[in-house]
Amino acid sequence: MKTHLAVWSLTLALASAQDKNALDRPAQPAQDGWDVRYAELEPRLEQQLAEAPESLAVMDNLARVYRARAKYDKAADLYRHALAVREADLGREHLDLVPTLENLSRIDQLRRQFGDAEILLARAIGIRERSQGADHPDVATDYTALARLFVVQKKLRESEPLYTRAIQILAKNFGDMDSKLPPVLDSLASAYREQAKNDQAEALLRHSLAIRDNAVGPVHPDVAQALDSLAALYYGEKRYVEAQPLYERSLRIWVQLLGPDHPVVATSLDNLAVVLAMQEKYAEAELLYRQALSIRDTEDANSLHNLALVDTGLGRKNEAAAFYKRMLAMPVKDLATAKDEYADLQRNMKNSKTAKPLL
Repeated sequence: MKTHLAVWSLTLALASAQDKNALDRPAQPAQDGWDVRYAELEPRLEQQLAEAPESLAVMDNLARVYRARAKYDKAADLYRHALAVREADLGREHLDLVPTLENLSRIDQLRRQFGDAEILLARAIGIRERSQGADHPDVATDYTALARLFVVQKKLRESEPLYTRAIQILAKNFGDMDSKLPPVLDSLASAYREQAKNDQAEALLRHSLAIRDNAVGPVHPDVAQALDSLAALYYGEKRYVEAQPLYERSLRIWVQLLGPDHPVVATSLDNLAVVLAMQEKYAEAELLYRQALSIRDTEDANSLHNLALVDTGLGRKNEAAAFYKRMLAMPVKDLATAKDEYADLQRNMKNSKTAKPLL
């Protein structure tokens, strides 16, 4: 029984490149061919703005520099001023206001002013719908941006209809197998998963995988990541038999694209090994974990822990003990669980003197 419970603590290392917290980090501005040495640009643009204080082009460029240098308050002030100038010239409903509203919303997100950011995006959506039509692709882009803002605030239920509307718009314009859909499908699937709505998430992830297979071919990083996402869903539902072929295919793709010794391949080996271990296919899992550790060419706490657990499952107590000793010698902070497991193993091996100091 202890061995079975121990295997449950195997680490699932996902290879997916999805970034759920993108809004929490400063985004890099588009370069558009202009000088990216922002520290040198800043004083020059400030001087230009002093000479032409109503120049919208200078305001926009200087705000971009401020954003790139994480001077968000200054960027926000400039975008607000630029918005006021444009409103005075064009009125409050002109389509040309939208890029400024979107830029100011992004800055407010970086300043953690989420309420203000929501209002700006909602206004941008309203202007786009009235100017471009409710089914314009740009409307879908802003719906997606607002949905992601809700996700950052853990307003998952509120994000669902926005993602759904964005998917409807994109499908209406480009078809339901267009390559523009998977990022939004994946985002909505992630929101569903966080709410344990796994059936809805599975349907979206399957759709996303089918689109990518069709759009970029069977051997592509996007396909491998889609396979990993669907397999991770199955893993979370303890559907290990269904997860296994997905991780096997993902591994083949990564090996073909990156070669057998790439760190991403090591992660993919871990993913496959864990679902094998959960099916008590310990010998197969051990081979994969050893291969992953050899690729990393260094001591890796998760790999050593997983190997220790697999060897415990195989009844190889001495080998398991050796992996635990290597892991516990590493400068890793949270080793309490591994220490408890090692102590249990030592007691089972009748090494009570070794087990006692670990308790």
